[in-house]
Amino acid sequence: MITSACFSGGTQFVQGLLLASLGLTAGCGFFSKALGAGDPPSGATGSGPTSSRDGNAAVAEQDRALQAEVEAIWAEVDTEGITAARALALADLLARAYRSGAVQRGHVNGPGLARATLDHVQDAQAAEPEAAADLHQAAGGIHQLLGDDDRAAAAYTASFDAQARMEPFLALLTLPRDPVVNAAILEVCPRVRSLVTEPETADFVEACLVAAGGDGSQLRWEGVEGDLVAHQQEMARRAEEERREAEEAAAAAARRAQVQVAAVFAAGRCSFGDCAGNGWEIQTDAGTVRVSCNFGDCLHKGWEARFPDGSTARTSCNFGECMQKGWQTRFPDGQTAQTSCNFGECATKGWQTRLPDGSTAQTSCNFGECYTKGWQTRLPDGGSVNCRCNFGDCLQNGTDCS
Repeated sequence: MITSACFSGGTQFVQGLLLASLGLTAGCGFFSKALGAGDPPSGATGSGPTSSRDGNAAVAEQDRALQAEVEAIWAEVDTEGITAARALALADLLARAYRSGAVQRGHVNGPGLARATLDHVQDAQAAEPEAAADLHQAAGGIHQLLGDDDRAAAAYTASFDAQARMEPFLALLTLPRDPVVNAAILEVCPRVRSLVTEPETADFVEACLVAAGGDGSQLRWEGVEGDLVAHQQEMARRAEEERREAEEAAAAAARRAQVQVAAVFAAGRCSFGDCAGNGWEIQTDAGTVRVSCNFGDCLHKGWEARFPDGSTARTSCNFGECMQKGWQTRFPDGQTAQTSCNFGECATKGWQTRLPDGSTAQTSCNFGECYTKGWQTRLPDGGSVNCRCNFGDCLQNGTDCS
């Protein structure tokens, strides 16, 4: 979709200002002399460890350097007069002051600097009308920083009037929506259309439709009917793609759930008080998974897990020794998970399972005793499964996993 990332070809100020405006907080603080380059306000520096003090000192030094840059340009303006380049440089420094946190730390009076910079921008517009597009764009950004979105919309529109380009339109889209902003977007949309390339058409139409409250009849430019059809088709294609991705994600989650319940020994309630001989049951959202031991000996012969849908996953012990050599689990779709014991002792050292997608889940025993104290499994996606033994005996009483 069209976002501020599309500003890669615009001016540095536009990029910085949009980033700064997204996280804007009220600027408090004061100028000492010109910009407040004096003592920081109470609480601006810490009294913690040396490293913290050093960090605060470095940040304060950066803020002072930014103030010095502003003062240097102001000095040039005083001696040589305002130019578009100087006004835009001040606007860029203003954006940096917000983006760097200098305003929020109270080292720079953001609103005061914004209003002063706006005056310089307006003076530069009179001095260099040929730079009107960039200067109106800068003025819009400053109004946006000050929270005057309607004036920002007017300035961005004036920037587009001065030069037809994407930057003012994209800036309009960053403003909070109200009738004035929506009207400005709809006014510009017909003229923006010729600047939009085919891959961006659907997102462009979407932006204009949002401003129109979804009413396509408010969009007026040559060929709009075809654009609306193409937009509808593209939105349907994206919805279908999202649906497929959601299905794939759900299937992947289901496979991970199968690993958790099928590839872990005694990960449920023991059948007839004997997980090692009779298997166990696990309650899931889809229903009950029933695990049975092969030939009554899970620890040496492996086990079979039957899922609620009737499919099965089969686990076999490596070299007939699950607790020392690990095991392999084959899932209904034919994929496999390989589990190996840490240091040859699953019951005390834990295990790691290589999942079908190549990622690995790591399991560690609580206090070195998996089957009396339980265990924790860290999943590849950062999540974890914690299993505790019921009544201190996983092999007879099963586990409670969450």
